[in-house]
Amino acid sequence: MAMAEILLELSKPEFPFIGAVRLDEAGEWTVQKRPFTFNMNRLAQFSNIPHSIFGQQRFDNAADYFEELVRHHFHHLELQRNDAVTDEADCRKKYIARCLFRKLSRDISKEHCQGPFRLYCDDLRPDNVLVDASRLAVTGVVDWEFTYSAPVEYTYAAPWWLLLEKPEDWDIDVDQFLVRFMPRFHTFPEVLKECEAKKIQDDSLSPSQRLSAAMEKSLETGLFWICLASRHSSMFDEIYWKFIDPRFHGPFTTIEDRLILLSTEERANIDTVVQKKMRQTDEGTLDSHYSIDELVELWLLSSCS
Repeated sequence: MAMAEILLELSKPEFPFIGAVRLDEAGEWTVQKRPFTFNMNRLAQFSNIPHSIFGQQRFDNAADYFEELVRHHFHHLELQRNDAVTDEADCRKKYIARCLFRKLSRDISKEHCQGPFRLYCDDLRPDNVLVDASRLAVTGVVDWEFTYSAPVEYTYAAPWWLLLEKPEDWDIDVDQFLVRFMPRFHTFPEVLKECEAKKIQDDSLSPSQRLSAAMEKSLETGLFWICLASRHSSMFDEIYWKFIDPRFHGPFTTIEDRLILLSTEERANIDTVVQKKMRQTDEGTLDSHYSIDELVELWLLSSCS
């Protein structure tokens, strides 16, 4: 119940832009520039992606932001020089996945594309929740550094932390994952509905601020997986091919069946991408974009979250 209440309170503030939230001189919370996300920190720390790639602008619509996140996945494939791909076939498959996901991302947020946008924390999870064990009561939440004004879809997707594990630690086998996840997925919206009802009764929540109905549909519609894949470059390919591609393109047969879904420009570019990645693999070098001190700072930020 306490986690449901935290999500509801976090979703209440509304903003006209997607981006980092700060308190301005007038005492108002505003969005001035692009968000700093957990995934951006991971890409810089482990994949050697330069900060300049991410830009500084805030976003006034969700479609542009989702497309920006797809660009992060392309940067990950392009700029991580070592261990990014295993061979040419793997490289082709990863490139095709990103192209197809880009097409999906343009349609994700048609209903809520113009906002208003809601607060979201990439690192909200039970590990960061303080509990008084004697009363089994939540007393606080820590590690808010990856909190920002985000697309409403993030708020409407079921929480990834229901398994009490980071996504990187999941057993991504489809059947086994669903066996573990679905009981918790069915339980949480019921708890959320109870919390919503109490808040509506005491006038601290309006009926339009309910999250439970949208959250219940998020696995069925694929929203849960799309939002998760958008935020986790390290798991993108596993999530895309196991959960997203079959949902939107049917059973997988051959990679050629997916290749024909790409645009003419995307198909023309694939050989260039593959050749570049194979050349990087052969070179086995690192094109460093950070000093040792900068890498330590990134590690400290990540390890504290």
